Amino acid sequence: MTIIGTKDLCVNFGTLPVLSDVTFGVQKGDYIGLVGPNGSGKSTLIRCILGLLRPAKGSVSLFGHDAHEMREREKIGYLPQRIDFFNPRFPSTVAEIVSQGLIAGGRARRGYRKNRIETMLELLEISGIRNRLIGDLSGGQQQRVLIARALVNEPELLILDEPASALDPETRGNFFSLLQDLNEKRGVTIIMVTHDIGGIGEYASKLLYLDKKIIFFGGFDEFCRSENMAQFFGSASQHIICHEHH
Repeated sequence: MTIIGTKDLCVNFGTLPVLSDVTFGVQKGDYIGLVGPNGSGKSTLIRCILGLLRPAKGSVSLFGHDAHEMREREKIGYLPQRIDFFNPRFPSTVAEIVSQGLIAGGRARRGYRKNRIETMLELLEISGIRNRLIGDLSGGQQQRVLIARALVNEPELLILDEPASALDPETRGNFFSLLQDLNEKRGVTIIMVTHDIGGIGEYASKLLYLDKKIIFFGGFDEFCRSENMAQFFGSASQHIICHEHH
């Protein structure tokens, strides 16, 4: 089943092209590392997939629907890159923020809500701060809260934009183990935007390297055998990426 499909996707900011002729498909159960230099269009592509930005040309489908017409938003968990949008006096607790992730699906059954919230608080090790205000937390704690909110509704698709940037090493390891479990055992489709091209192969099954257009999209084995990618990245960099994969 195709979860995401783009065809000839083009986005311009004014007269400046940001994405050009981007065509690829994401299948159910894919775990994709979305990588590219700063300004390569990664966040713009994510906004198009989520239906937040209309392309100048081309199309984006999400679960078989036009991304702008997609109504079943409970199928998607999204963690944005920026976590500094919280007002320090924002009057919501950790538990309340996590519970917001259940709103899209209308899953208001008391037992379901309580169980899911408790599970996420424990998984992300934030049970002890459940009643603290979100604005009083450190950046790493806020990141964990937002990850819990993205996961609480048991989405079929997870889109994560630099999710581990503010996490300590132990929490980061637990988080990646959780993602791997969701992907392999529950079939959750994952797209992770990351700068860690050297380490993403340890987790992801496919690599999407973007620099305003698709430089490479496919499995890591294919990437490691590609002479074109050896020329593009240099054999040393290609070896580092492939070493982590194997």
